[in-house]
Amino acid sequence: MPVTPLCAPAPAWQRDDALPLLAAFALLLPMVLLMPALPIDETRYLAVAWEMRQSGDFLVPHLNGATYAHKPPLLFWLINAGWLVTGVQAWTARAMTLACSSASLALMHRLAWRLSGSVAVARLATWLLAGTLYFGLFANAIMFDVPLATCVLLALLGVCDLVAGRMRRGVLVTGAAIGLGILVKGPVMLLDIACVALLAPWWSLGRLDGRRAAYFGALGVALLLGAAIALAWAIPAALHGGEDYARAIFLKQTLDRIQGVKGTSAHGRPWWWYLAVFPLMVLPWPLVVRGGIGALRARLRELQLDVLDWRWPAALCGRASAAWRCGIAWLVPTFVVFSLVSGKQPHYLLPLIPALALLIALGLESAQLRLRGGLFGAVLVLLGLGVASLRLWPLGRTAQAYADLIAPWWGLAVIVLGGVLLGWRRRLPLALPVVVTLALALVIKLVIVQGPGARYDITPMAQRIADLQAQGHPVANLGWHHGVYEFAARLHEPVPAFDTVADFAVWAQQHPDAYVATFYRQFRFRAKPVFTQPFRGGEVSLWKAGDALASGIDPSLSHAVEDADAGEE
Repeated sequence: MPVTPLCAPAPAWQRDDALPLLAAFALLLPMVLLMPALPIDETRYLAVAWEMRQSGDFLVPHLNGATYAHKPPLLFWLINAGWLVTGVQAWTARAMTLACSSASLALMHRLAWRLSGSVAVARLATWLLAGTLYFGLFANAIMFDVPLATCVLLALLGVCDLVAGRMRRGVLVTGAAIGLGILVKGPVMLLDIACVALLAPWWSLGRLDGRRAAYFGALGVALLLGAAIALAWAIPAALHGGEDYARAIFLKQTLDRIQGVKGTSAHGRPWWWYLAVFPLMVLPWPLVVRGGIGALRARLRELQLDVLDWRWPAALCGRASAAWRCGIAWLVPTFVVFSLVSGKQPHYLLPLIPALALLIALGLESAQLRLRGGLFGAVLVLLGLGVASLRLWPLGRTAQAYADLIAPWWGLAVIVLGGVLLGWRRRLPLALPVVVTLALALVIKLVIVQGPGARYDITPMAQRIADLQAQGHPVANLGWHHGVYEFAARLHEPVPAFDTVADFAVWAQQHPDAYVATFYRQFRFRAKPVFTQPFRGGEVSLWKAGDALASGIDPSLSHAVEDADAGEE
């Protein structure tokens, strides 16, 4: 692998470079227009953006009338900016995240070339990122981790500038990316780039010899610039939102996520959890990529020698390129840090997938790795057979409700995708598993739209609530509703949420003409609801408040709680 200066001019953009972008865009765009907003997360974020638009308060986000401190405002700002052009539509938010995903692919190409000096590696890395299943599933999802990944890639390009001695541009790019990343999802942005930035003297292969102080000084200035950008929002927002909101955005949300496994963090999971989840996220590459044991041992031996020699002599520079080292410094320690953090969700690792794409691309370009499609094809055939026969499986009541809505012929579509790969078991072109994986992601989402999507659409209930509010009837919800009603019916009034029947009864006495909704089975009343619809694995129902309280709770349905585990992301 040739070692080239990180400051070398970029090659001209060619048609082959754009193919991964075009393939991904073509297979991801349909879901921008077809996919409904999925509860609980996507409907929540759209509700926050809608309430921001309604209130005109773009400084402090709100949900159901209360300050929303779980996330910074940049994604909500982007959604509202899009609404200025398209009007208030759910697909606008998906278009925003798809634009960020497309930018991530372009930045992946640029970063891989800057590190390796190889146009082939840059193209391979872009294809590999585009063809990762989790990237395909989340590329147009209304989630914070998609634009966060874009900010991470941009920040690492800035770090490359700092390593190459382009201090002014490096500080501006890195600092701006840090600031935007914090405004997207908070200080977790720093965890995503800290290891690779701090280990630059190791992976840059001597390029920082005699300049380490200048590099770390510039990195510190970039960090201050990023902090200044974030604080330009956070300080006025804290003053405007009040003491509790200030405490939440400066302390609570960050500290809760870095506590130990037994802490109070949402989504607390054991340290090894990502070891089990990450290989599934980066499918199909664990099934498609193969490598010779001898070549792998030789590479590890070379890297070990380089790691032990902290002087980085020139004689070893040809053994492991800056790109190899940067990919390892990016992936391995960052993965360990996230594994030690209590709060874990699969999409928290979305910004790490480009690091793996870079390493696999280097292995493919140097012929240390190769592609085989047989195993992935066989897995898809088995998966397709399972989907086609899903209705025959002995499933629980909730799972069966979903299975009955999935047409068996979707399984045949997956079988066809597997058969295509089985026909290319040898001499597999990289574009084929990429396109198959993106098509699989498209099929998964089409399955939701065609079948269980009806259980995710809260619009009928939300519209009933909007009609009642327009008629002057207050409507409350037993249990926290995560804002699922607000955007679906473009509500102009909050829907109060009560955790206990006693609290709701006090409110109902003050509002004798009120109604109550709930998708919590523990609060299902004996009275006949005025409206009911399927929702996720159960139902959401609406009662007249007086009738509901007079009938009481049905104890036979008090055993199951819907959505109780749907915490904030």
